[in-house]
Amino acid sequence: MKFICPTIGEDHEKDFLVSGSLEDFKIIVFSSLEEYEKGFEYLELADYKPTEVSIDLFKALAKNDDEFSGLILNIHSENKIISKEELESFV
Repeated sequence: MKFICPTIGEDHEKDFLVSGSLEDFKIIVFSSLEEYEKGFEYLELADYKPTEVSIDLFKALAKNDDEFSGLILNIHSENKIISKEELESFV
């Protein structure tokens, strides 16, 4: 499974768009490029670019980063929270 994520920066220096605090943050993701474009407009983003990211990265984050608390999927419509625990259980 893959998500489309707004990122800023280049190569290994890319930063995700997040919500929350440094101690408890969620990464904003989209289910498709079409949803990304709608969300991009909804959030009025500038300078961010779509990046395809595997769920494996988020599973690793869930396991290894205490501050990471999950994902926000399609914030402009579904606004679905995928918790850290749910990510760890994805096969």
